[in-house]
Amino acid sequence: MYLNFNHKYVLVTGATGEIGRQICLDFILEGALVIPLYRNDCKKEKFLNWLKENGANLDSVFPYKADLTKRDDIKSAINRILKEHNKIDVLVNCAGYAVEMPFLMLEDNQIDDQININYLAPMIVMKEVLRSMFINKGGNIVNISSATATKFGRGVSVYGSAKAGLERFTKIIAQEVGKKGIRVNSVSPGVIDTDMSQDLIARGKNNIKEFTALRKYGTPIDVSKAVLFLASDDTAGFITGHVLNVDGGIFL
Repeated sequence: MYLNFNHKYVLVTGATGEIGRQICLDFILEGALVIPLYRNDCKKEKFLNWLKENGANLDSVFPYKADLTKRDDIKSAINRILKEHNKIDVLVNCAGYAVEMPFLMLEDNQIDDQININYLAPMIVMKEVLRSMFINKGGNIVNISSATATKFGRGVSVYGSAKAGLERFTKIIAQEVGKKGIRVNSVSPGVIDTDMSQDLIARGKNNIKEFTALRKYGTPIDVSKAVLFLASDDTAGFITGHVLNVDGGIFL
């Protein structure tokens, strides 16, 4: 099925992570012009090399530096993007940060950073991007949540709560902006086999697989395909305010 992303500008936060880079790659391969936000220059270079090695045309990539814990950084970056590219057709809020630790052991800065990156930053990015989408009378936003928003909260109290807030925010904003032709959805991954999840996988051994109907872990590609599905008006044009679980049936 044709996804119709040719020449559309796609802004992706958290682009240098394993899931983020896969999302960027798949959009590029579908003809999109991808605008990745990054914070670390070294990670940016590795990200660009990975894209090239996996068949992406780097002429379709326009990286911008921004620290998502700083509101002024976010606003400045998006202002520059809109000034230089005029519009953002699709926004994917993929940035995430988790500290797996009992709540009483968390430092204040660890609490602040998890709330800022997982909840506040997506809100601020959406607010800035929605202004442009209102003018263009259309657009798509996909937020990346987590199964911890509704399940498996032990050790991830702040992270899971922030993601739960993001899911609720997704639904409320979808209702607010739908009349402008803008759709807002969320993807909620289960356990995805990435470097970030290796400690969890090691501790859980095969227990997590036993709780999962498909008896396997997900991959970044599984998440990315769900994002592209929701972001395309050709495949999901009548879907908004939806949280799509990509978890192998861990809730069944």
